[in-house]
Amino acid sequence: MFKKIVKSFIILSLISSISFVACKNEKKSVASQSLSEAVNENLPEKLKKISVETQGYLEGKNIVVILGYGYNDEDNVSKIRQSLNSNFGVETEEKSALISLLVYPEDFMVAGKERISSLVDKVEDKNLAGMIILGSPEGLHIALNKLQDKTENGRLPYPVFTLFSQDDVLGSESTSDFVLDYAHKTNTIEGEVTDFIPDFDATVILTNSISQMIELREPLKADSGLQSFVENLLDKNRTLIRYVDGETGLQSINHFIFE
Repeated sequence: MFKKIVKSFIILSLISSISFVACKNEKKSVASQSLSEAVNENLPEKLKKISVETQGYLEGKNIVVILGYGYNDEDNVSKIRQSLNSNFGVETEEKSALISLLVYPEDFMVAGKERISSLVDKVEDKNLAGMIILGSPEGLHIALNKLQDKTENGRLPYPVFTLFSQDDVLGSESTSDFVLDYAHKTNTIEGEVTDFIPDFDATVILTNSISQMIELREPLKADSGLQSFVENLLDKNRTLIRYVDGETGLQSINHFIFE
């Protein structure tokens, strides 16, 4: 009889222990899940949708976005900053974030003078996942060349997208994965070219570009798939063609024009 009581006690003790451990593990799991959900809830909109593995890849990295000609006025900067911060997070002195936003010329002033070459100092200590240049100013390709010269193989290990460049054409092509321009229409009265792009929202192409750049993790290849990649960054009602040099008649492999 005593042996049966002892045996029953042991069994009850084991059941209680197992129940306690299971309950503790369940609470721990729920707590971990709640913490994970809380962290994810605080992420910028687009970063919520990427995998945990991709979030890990982006840890400590920046994507530099440079706003130059046509996009460096107060209204555009404010609109673009707000969009980038909502979708990806914009870095400030108080907080780290994925996007490092630089505005030309104010963020390139050295001793009271504009120095586009200061880009090298601004990014060389950053762990970059990419760079996007909107309205590239003159001489920016020289700064990019200097960054390339600092690498072992003379090629930046991250993608560089140049949109609506006002820099040297060949220089922009040689330092970018691709260059994208708009086919400006000529004013029939004045014969001047307008910078206005009808039904175009810069925040859309920036958002699309950053989303794709996050998944790339390496420079784009200048192959047959490049044009299709660039097309997907634009609205579906746009037509994309390759840039043709006016003097040589040669077609560029990484420079495109859209209408």
